[in-house]
Amino acid sequence: MNWLRAWPCNLALGLLALGLTGCRSQLAPVANGYEKVIHPTCPISFEPETPRVSFQFRTASGKAILIWPDIYSGQCVVKDDVAVFLGDKAYVDASGKNTRPRLFAVKAPAVPVDITDEVLWRWSKATGRDFTQTRNRFSEFTVENQSGLLVIHLEFTPGAMLSDERDWPDSGDLKMEWSQVAGILRAESAKGVLQKDLRWHTSYIGINF
Repeated sequence: MNWLRAWPCNLALGLLALGLTGCRSQLAPVANGYEKVIHPTCPISFEPETPRVSFQFRTASGKAILIWPDIYSGQCVVKDDVAVFLGDKAYVDASGKNTRPRLFAVKAPAVPVDITDEVLWRWSKATGRDFTQTRNRFSEFTVENQSGLLVIHLEFTPGAMLSDERDWPDSGDLKMEWSQVAGILRAESAKGVLQKDLRWHTSYIGINF
């Protein structure tokens, strides 16, 4: 009856092997050499968890270059050789427990540029809003390529109901030509500051506002 005693162990090993097989990273091409890589979390329990999604670029020779290890909600758009994506960026403590989505642009294989504040400044200028309030109230981006334009949707959190803030919108859009995005990349790559994310130690260029 040894086989009866061994059966639970064999079943556990089989389930473990099945789980490990299902936990392999999956490649999802986006466009023009840019790719998403879906990394399952492979929990011990059977409860589903949201997988981490990284963003990379594959050269003509087949070499994969990591752009950002964790993109927020899989948000990215590509036009020709330029990509815009939402990257989870660590802040405050070096443990990386605190993160926030930031908007990046990249022309691979160069390092990405954090264009969050540039976009917020352009939206505040276009709408006549105060930039400091715009930055403080901002909560989230979504991006899409629409009719040849980069459309950036901004979400804001409500603030104190001061007399001059009652008409502050819940959301807003900023439309940019892709040539403008390329221009921001050129300018900020030249004058920006090379930094590393606190959690992943991934290099990027930050803009001082």
